[in-house]
Amino acid sequence: MFDKNVKRIRKYHIHPMPLQTETEEKIIASAEKLFYQKGKAGTSMQDIADDAGINRTLLNYYFRSKDQLFEAVFRKAMGSFVPSLAAMLNSDISFEEYIPALVETVIDTMIENPQIPIFVLQELSSNQERMPQIIKEMGIDPAFALKKMEEESVLKVTGGMDPRQVILNLISLCIFPFAAKPVVLDIFYNGDNEAYIAAMKERKELIPQLMKYLLSQNQSG
Repeated sequence: MFDKNVKRIRKYHIHPMPLQTETEEKIIASAEKLFYQKGKAGTSMQDIADDAGINRTLLNYYFRSKDQLFEAVFRKAMGSFVPSLAAMLNSDISFEEYIPALVETVIDTMIENPQIPIFVLQELSSNQERMPQIIKEMGIDPAFALKKMEEESVLKVTGGMDPRQVILNLISLCIFPFAAKPVVLDIFYNGDNEAYIAAMKERKELIPQLMKYLLSQNQSG
């Protein structure tokens, strides 16, 4: 249903900048794996050095603290999809086209990088200021999104619903099943990961349809 819109905006995909050295790449990969498996609090710098096959002195040369390393891992994770969303938002596509594009980008990214929701929750619990700063640095401007909605008369379509609620509903529908994957996988799919992934892919079409229906209901009400 939304194939034409999605194909049209694939040109706005942006890849995160490559890491500068092979050693940094090795450290980031080890840290990413261990933070995902054990959590930030449960991972020590020595654990990361051991997993990367380097000594602690070399690790400290590149990253002086675990928090600095976690920020590098977090920036890499966010860089896998946030700049793409920003580029699409800042392009000439309409907000109506942006919705299915956002949904597909976020869901595909979460399927390929299941650690991202975990990193986000860990970051929010330890440093609430950093995540908004990083998102803004990567080009996401909420004020621009709201202005675009206003210029395209999206507010009329929402029937007066606060546009921030529209955006929050959209993001929540995309992210929650991944953030709560252990529960969703066990309760709804009996631990069948293939069935879970198939359901998540199906949501790429279901969510835009649901948003369209909810907005139309709000307008008629």
